[in-house]
Amino acid sequence: MVKKVLIVLFLFLAVAGVGIYFANTSESLFFDTAPWALAAALVAGIILGTARAVLKGKPEIVGGQVIRHGVGSFVEHWGTFIGGLVLTASAIMLGFLFIPSFVKTVSAATFPLNMHFIGLAIAIFSGFFWLADFIVSRNYSSLVPNLADVIGGTIAKYFLRRKWEYEDKYLSSQKAAWLAFAVLGAGVFATGVIKVAAHVWRLQSSVYSITTFIHDIFALLFIVLVIVHVLIIAALGHWPSLRSWVTGKMSEKYVEEELPVWYKKLQKGA
Repeated sequence: MVKKVLIVLFLFLAVAGVGIYFANTSESLFFDTAPWALAAALVAGIILGTARAVLKGKPEIVGGQVIRHGVGSFVEHWGTFIGGLVLTASAIMLGFLFIPSFVKTVSAATFPLNMHFIGLAIAIFSGFFWLADFIVSRNYSSLVPNLADVIGGTIAKYFLRRKWEYEDKYLSSQKAAWLAFAVLGAGVFATGVIKVAAHVWRLQSSVYSITTFIHDIFALLFIVLVIVHVLIIAALGHWPSLRSWVTGKMSEKYVEEELPVWYKKLQKGA
């Protein structure tokens, strides 16, 4: 499974690397000359994500190990990560909110803007791959939190130190974090669509400025949330969850003890 992760990582890094190379050598702005590529990434993500939902198998227990993530999950997770990394790096180069710009001239802005385009294309493909898979699979409760997940499985469990035994494939706190990511991600995407549309249709400068400000706030909050999320997972000792994004596996004993609801489902499936 680790080999599959490395292959997925290599492919996304190769796409990002080639894209950044052309972003650096091109004199034209990709947002002006190739907006169709973003639409193509979206459509490709939907088609392949749908296929993944239809064809993927059920999680199973093999030799004391629970197969938690497949190749499709690695595409969703690592593709989004690499796309987000390129987006963040290019945004820092361009400067946003209180971060000063490294770009001094209009012509010098072409490279980081094209780099932003490449990161956006990767993130759109990965994001819509996940969205199509999520909708077609219809297993919404595994990731969408309910009130009990937020109150009992997050607030009461970690702040009031109360026992909580209703953990599914994803911890209740992870599901609560996912909701925050979804809200911020939707904000980044919606405002980003308006900014991209400005390269195709004429948009009032005041509307563009306000949209950019809101876009930057959502983006900054998203970046902060990613950092905090990883630090909290590490601080609370949920290393098996992090390792599973590389190995694809979790020990059966850990799943039985920490994710009892999911373990019962796995046993029934077996």
